[in-house]
Amino acid sequence: MQLITTIEIDPWDYCKREYEPPEVLREENPKESSVFWYKCISDSNLQNLKPVEPGSYLVDVDDIKDRELKIILEKELYDIDLSDYKEYVGEIIGGVVVKNNNRVIIEPSCCGGLSDIKSWEEIRNIQQNIWTQLWIGHPWLFYKKNNGNILFSDYTDYNLDDFKDISAKHILPEHILLDEIKTIRICIDRFEKQISKVLKEMSIDNANRLLN
Repeated sequence: MQLITTIEIDPWDYCKREYEPPEVLREENPKESSVFWYKCISDSNLQNLKPVEPGSYLVDVDDIKDRELKIILEKELYDIDLSDYKEYVGEIIGGVVVKNNNRVIIEPSCCGGLSDIKSWEEIRNIQQNIWTQLWIGHPWLFYKKNNGNILFSDYTDYNLDDFKDISAKHILPEHILLDEIKTIRICIDRFEKQISKVLKEMSIDNANRLLN
């Protein structure tokens, strides 16, 4: 099992020419979705990035070099007032991806962001056998602790009071998961420092306080 810190690289944000989008969903033809994604991001010189799995728009932040990060930040922060930088950078779309047996089993949903690590860190504080919401965007998940494991539900838009008969879709060892969450926190802190460094190089004033 591995947890990965990711941000979303939306092809529509980085393409400079018109490309025919895939006619089928990513799940039905991930290879075709990947071809479209690479065409689009290559227009902005991001062709060295790779998704966490074919067809995904999510990229491991550890694979993002300063050159690519500068391109991404220029896009993300375009036309944003200085007073809004802190909030906007902290909420760059993405979040935690869980891979098990080399397959993505959990990924951030719509409106998920890097700050969602706080929801993952709450896992260590839960009591036994109590379903709790895990905010990863919407739809979200529910999880509970049970006999040394953490059980995760399927994605849902239901509130806990309305979600009856929750069943576990994924079961992960608690101690391994908690260790991975600690690693993710270190990764996010490192990425924030990288962002601050690149912002300074872009001559953006008071970059130090943007992520504090």
